[in-house]
Amino acid sequence: MSKVIKFADKILNKLIIFKTGSRYLQIFIILLLSELILGCSDTVNKQIRIPSTELYHQAMVSIEDEYYNEAIKNFEILVEEHAGTRLATLAHLKMGDIYFIQSKWEESETSYRQFLLLNRRSHLTPYVLNRLIALNYEKNHYGVFFKSRDYDRNMEPNRKLLKEYQRFYLLFPKSPYLKEVKEYHRRAMSDLAEHELNVANYYFSKQAYHSAIGRYLFLLKNFPGFPQTANVAERLIKTYHLNRQPELADEMQRVLDSLRERNLLAQHDTSEE
Repeated sequence: MSKVIKFADKILNKLIIFKTGSRYLQIFIILLLSELILGCSDTVNKQIRIPSTELYHQAMVSIEDEYYNEAIKNFEILVEEHAGTRLATLAHLKMGDIYFIQSKWEESETSYRQFLLLNRRSHLTPYVLNRLIALNYEKNHYGVFFKSRDYDRNMEPNRKLLKEYQRFYLLFPKSPYLKEVKEYHRRAMSDLAEHELNVANYYFSKQAYHSAIGRYLFLLKNFPGFPQTANVAERLIKTYHLNRQPELADEMQRVLDSLRERNLLAQHDTSEE
């Protein structure tokens, strides 16, 4: 680099002897030397690239110290400058974990899926699928200080969770994460059932009885373990009567009485308490 600067200095000194008529030549030489110096500077910068192991180590230290933004920065440099390496692939997983901690669900999901795309047969796949299931459940928590679940909101994350659960159960039926995944599946099913009940009750309140009946029947058919099954059946019977369908109301009443006689609804009632 110093040799280039000395060479440029000599050339510029010699430009003094050029006549005024050679001004265009002077400008051309100056521009040429500028490009040469900048090119050498870029080459030097590229040669000082930080090794992937050092970037990964710095990022992990930042995570331990809870400097998550600093860790993300190092992981992003690692992914950009060392693409295709094992540590770059692992960086996507770690970024997913950080975004999960920060409740940045979209960024977390993107990072996790990028890891799976680059590393399809990793032994870490069960862990990543478990995290995808967890974040889709957490997406439906609302509130700044006191988190709660609003069953009138978008239930799409829960539907995605059910798909991820099916994938997980088929691929890793003996995984140590299965117990945790099953719990998320149970909660998602409960949330979806509550959502369907809210929608059915809304139609009922608007005297849209035909739509309400459809929702109540869907709820009874697809969520048999729902704690409020008896309540749903009773609402359905009432809706049949209001919709002038007494025969269907009587038939539903017989089914409900039969279930109660065999204590098939008792377990749901006790689990609700």
